[in-house]
Amino acid sequence: MTADSPSADDASPDDAAPQPRRSRKAAAQQRGRAPRLSYEAWVDGALGLLAREGVSAVKIPRLCQELGVTKGSFYWHFDDMDQLMAAMAHRWSARQSEIIRALGAIESIPVEQRIANMAANLIDQGTWATEATVREWARTDETVAETVRAMDRQIFDTVRQAMLDLGFDPEQARLRAGAMVYLGIGFIHGRGSLPTPTPEETRAILGLLTIPVPE
Repeated sequence: MTADSPSADDASPDDAAPQPRRSRKAAAQQRGRAPRLSYEAWVDGALGLLAREGVSAVKIPRLCQELGVTKGSFYWHFDDMDQLMAAMAHRWSARQSEIIRALGAIESIPVEQRIANMAANLIDQGTWATEATVREWARTDETVAETVRAMDRQIFDTVRQAMLDLGFDPEQARLRAGAMVYLGIGFIHGRGSLPTPTPEETRAILGLLTIPVPE
């Protein structure tokens, strides 16, 4: 699950988590004309390129071409590519966390609506395109991998709570939450070879996981 909501840009999966480090040049700046392209625009542009072409495309020359700027703009904000990659992982995680918090707003969202929102999020093209590439990126970057693992645990806990709120006992809630999380990951990675489910089909599939076991 992911989101492109502007309100999530400054969110963090852990309020105590450190913010991505800025370049020495940007950190030392006290006043003067703003650089041509903002830090946020660089991070968003890199995430967009990642979603479209994969992590191998995220290189300084390619980004400069994509964004219509020079390398000087990049080095204003970042000391190196590792710093940009860390900022990308932080931004993606922050957006994910904002969606999960919205889905898990127990007091304000009825549990049935939470399930419907999860279904809608699964079939959103902007959501799965970025998440698929981030999960692929995680295969070669342990920092990103840990971020993905933390998000999966948070999603699982949110879904399990929804199942508990529907009246399932703890064991059934755990099993059904696990099935739903794996279903979502399967939807993400099967997009290229399997038919994309319609909103109605997705709701029907998730609905099967919310039906109580006959006594």
